[in-house]
Amino acid sequence: MSTVRIQSLREKYVALFGEEPASADATRSIEAILDVVLPDDMKQIATFYRGGFLGGISHHAIAVSGTADNLRHETERLRSDVALPHRFVVLAQPPESLVVLDCESHSSGGPDVVWCDAHDVTRLSNIAELSKPETWRSYFEFFAHLIEEEEKDRARHRC
Repeated sequence: MSTVRIQSLREKYVALFGEEPASADATRSIEAILDVVLPDDMKQIATFYRGGFLGGISHHAIAVSGTADNLRHETERLRSDVALPHRFVVLAQPPESLVVLDCESHSSGGPDVVWCDAHDVTRLSNIAELSKPETWRSYFEFFAHLIEEEEKDRARHRC
């Protein structure tokens, strides 16, 4: 992911919300605790966005402690409760759905981010079996989509 593209996204986000970085150790800790490798674009975006409300949904905090509403806690909970495949990290849980990051998609050629029906969580190992998921090829594309949604929503409310 080019630094210029990340910087452009950062500028848009900061204009909307101000800077809200995750702690420098948060992404490394999440990787170690969950035994995954987060994509570089997510780590770069975490330097200005730590989670919270964006694009109409609440995203889990990029943190390992503090609030129970964080990536580590929710990923571990779903790994235990519904056998969430190990390669996924839970980004958000909008009503009746689930947004996950596939930390191994680069090797499988699949999408990095999947937004699916909550009932499909047990079928995440095979994206083709999911009922109408939304997917993004990278975390960057997902985040850019959310920024666009936020900008559209704010424009509608100004009218």
